[in-house]
Amino acid sequence: MSTTSFYDERRKDKSADRAEDRLDRRTEREEDRKERAALAEIQRQERAARAEEERRLRKEREREKARRKAERKAARAELFAKLGREGDTVGAMIVMACGIIPALFFQLRALNGESLPGIISLCLAVMLEAGAWVATVSGERAKREGRPVARFRVVMWACASFAAAINYAHAPGESGGWLAWVLAAASYAGVFFWEVRGWGRHGTKASRTKAQRRADRRRRRHDRRRRRRFPTVYSRYTDILTAHPFGTIDAEEAWRTAWRDEHGAELATTARVVARRGHADKALAAAHGVGVETLAVEQLLGELFPPDGGDDGPAARRSPGGPNSGPSKGGRIAKTLGRKGKQAIGKRSGRTAPKVPNKPLDVGDIAKVHALADVLGGAAHLSVKNVRSAIGGGNYRYAMRLRDHVKAERKNAR
Repeated sequence: MSTTSFYDERRKDKSADRAEDRLDRRTEREEDRKERAALAEIQRQERAARAEEERRLRKEREREKARRKAERKAARAELFAKLGREGDTVGAMIVMACGIIPALFFQLRALNGESLPGIISLCLAVMLEAGAWVATVSGERAKREGRPVARFRVVMWACASFAAAINYAHAPGESGGWLAWVLAAASYAGVFFWEVRGWGRHGTKASRTKAQRRADRRRRRHDRRRRRRFPTVYSRYTDILTAHPFGTIDAEEAWRTAWRDEHGAELATTARVVARRGHADKALAAAHGVGVETLAVEQLLGELFPPDGGDDGPAARRSPGGPNSGPSKGGRIAKTLGRKGKQAIGKRSGRTAPKVPNKPLDVGDIAKVHALADVLGGAAHLSVKNVRSAIGGGNYRYAMRLRDHVKAERKNAR
């Protein structure tokens, strides 16, 4: 290899190396530029995000500020509205404070003048003022709820009058002078102006009328009598009311249920009452000369088939005497006269009235008497009286024929 060729190769190598270096540097510069561009883009995005976050926070702060401002405005409006509604209360409280403070001061001064310890004087003075206010507030609540307020008013004015008497008697200056009257009035000022406030709000009309309050008092008295007279039923009654949710069961229905649970009967009925009724029924049946069952059936028939009169007038009505006020048997004379009168009318009108005792037995009447015999336990218990009650009245002989007919049918049926 010649020297020229060697140097040429070296020049070519160096030239290639320089080209590669330039390419590397260009690549590095390009990468650096891309990195800077990427970093710049990231920074731009971060700045944009921070700016967006700042805008969002600023809007939130503005909204929060506006909300708080609106709340304060609403609170002020509510306060002003409340002050408008409670203007009488505010004015009354100012007047009361102006009256209570001097009254309390001179009460303390008067009590301290009696050589009492300071704490004792303070307690006594506060007791009078606070007692009046307890009665005042309690009376106000009672008025709102419609309860009587007289007792609260008595306590309120009694405490205020006691405090006024102390201030009047121990007022400085001339005894009975104007200052004594002013201090006495100061003890009345608080309760008086609170009462004026109540007049403006409630007037003189409570939520319940006088009649309603009277009814409530009668209801409470009735409840106390129940509790004393029937303690076991009342205990069961309170158990029923307590077991049910409040207001879901009527109090009177609970009382009826408690009575049935304790006595097994309807209201006002006990085993003793039932026993007395049984004795009374036996005595009444003995007076009528029949059995208890017969008397009960006759009373039932009397209720089911009230006498409406037959061909001979009212069947159940007994005349105490005959036509001439003489003794008669079950109104027989009056009925006979009635029948004869009808026959006479028939003759005068050209008609002949059939005799009732001889008229054929009605199938319906026979069925009624059969039913009566079943109720009584046999035809042997049939009588003319209960037969007439069963068919709704009628002629005595007709009822006797019905009785005999049913008895004969029952006898033949055996």
